[in-house]
Parts: sequence; structure tokens; C-alpha cells
Amino acid sequence: MADQFYIVVASQVSASDEDLLSSYFFEQGAEGVSEDLEFTQFDDEYSVETIEKKEKELNIYFSEPPEEDLLIKAQMEFPAVQFKIKTEKNQDWMSEWKKGYQEFALCEGVNVVPSWLKPQKPDELNIFIDPGMAFGTGTHATTQIASELVFHQTQVSQKKVIDVGTGTAILAMLCDLLGADQVVATEIEEMAREVAKQNVSLNQCQKVQVIDEQIEQVQDEFDLVIANIIDGVLVKIQDDLKRANKVGGYMILTGILQERESDFFANFKLDGYKILKKVQKEEWLGLLLKKEQA
Repeated sequence: MADQFYIVVASQVSASDEDLLSSYFFEQGAEGVSEDLEFTQFDDEYSVETIEKKEKELNIYFSEPPEEDLLIKAQMEFPAVQFKIKTEKNQDWMSEWKKGYQEFALCEGVNVVPSWLKPQKPDELNIFIDPGMAFGTGTHATTQIASELVFHQTQVSQKKVIDVGTGTAILAMLCDLLGADQVVATEIEEMAREVAKQNVSLNQCQKVQVIDEQIEQVQDEFDLVIANIIDGVLVKIQDDLKRANKVGGYMILTGILQERESDFFANFKLDGYKILKKVQKEEWLGLLLKKEQA
């Protein structure tokens, strides 16, 4: 591996020139092109959208020094674009990333272990994961709240469970390892779904089925419904969550910000449900509900 790599920074690139410029540099030996993006966030769901800009900045990567006159030629091809070149020290990015990811306790008696490490507590319940680029590695407070509620919810044993928006499938695998009969894990994001399937296979969780359907497409009823999703989305999909929950069954909801608790309860109707437990960790809340009537 080379000691350094080279980045051509192209500024003030118009949308019409972006593809042409990328193609031009690939023809000159570039190995990758990335764009510096800006995002905006919406309070109602804590979702983000890309801010579209008229002029973009691209980073064009070379593992070997580009031709000396490359920028001169590029300037002639794209006179409105500003170019500069810089070098950066090369690293084994995967090894550096792995150094920062260690085993940790998910909840009482349950640990999450990176797939490349041996568990420190082999006598406890250990979930091995390869995080990849998916959400839900188990470090977030909402996942830990949901795990605690699942772990202490003994009715999950020998029952039918659905984990809505499974991410890396940690909660789905926890249910399997605690004895659930069947676990359906929904995930519409393709990359996350593939990581989830890999983790399920790694842990030999044969009762977990990862599907690409949304909750509104799932027609079965479940003894336990888990939704570790931001509160705005919980409100939006509440009818489908309730429909999928058997009478006498349980529901775990996490992702509720403490400061938005009153708004959540004003909009998430609990008719037919009883709150059995409320857990707070950091600024997040989680609920264990029982469906007493339809």
C-alpha cells in the first residue's frame, strides 16, 4: 500500500458538469470521486435531506501521482471550475475503524461482540455483529432500552415477534436467543438488510427472517411488536403497529425524546393499551405496553 494518496479538489462544479468532469478524471486514472454534501434536519421526525447546491465540490482520488499537467488540461476542459491538489497519508482504514469498536454490555447478562473479537465473558449471552455501514450497532441508548425491556419480558419465550426497522438485527437476534418461536425483522434499507442477514447467519439465529417489507405490508399478528424508531415515525405508523399486535400481546416502543414526551402521548393513542413500564436512558424514553383489548 502506498504511503500517501492524492486528491484533486474541484470547486464550483455545476450540476451539468458533474458527470462529465467525473468521467474525464476516471479516464485520467482516478480511482474514486466523492461529493461534499450538506444536510438539513426536520424536527418532526429527526429525518434529514440533502441540500441541493447549484455549485458542488468534488474530491477526486488517485493512488499514484497524477500527470504533472493534469490540472492544466482539466482547466482547459472545464474553465469555470477551480482545481487544486493535495496529498494525505494513507491508512488501513478498516483496521483503524476496528480499533475503535470494542465489546460492550447491551443489557444485563447480554454483550455485543465485534465479529473479529473473542468474547470477554463467554458464559454470558453474546451477540456477534459485523456492523458494516448499517444503523443499530447497539451502542445507542434507544437500542439498549429496547434490549432491557426485551430481556425482562419473559413472555417473549416461545412467542411470535416482529422487530420493525431492524437495522443490524440486534433486537431480533436477542429475541431468537431468548427463545422466541419466530422473529420477523423488517428493513427496507438494502444495505442495512444485507448486514442484518449477515449478522443473523453469524449468530446462527435460524428463527429470524429479515424481510424488505414495511409494517403496513405485514398481515400477521404478533405476540410482541418491537419498534425502535424515532417518535415521529412511531406516531405515523401507530395504526399498523397496533394492527400487528395480538390482544393480550405486548409492544415495546423506543426512540421517544424526553422533551417530546407530552407531544408523543398526545398523538400516539393508547386506547386498549396499558403502560407496564417506562425506562429512561440519557434523553430517551422507552415503553413496554400490553394490549388488553382491540
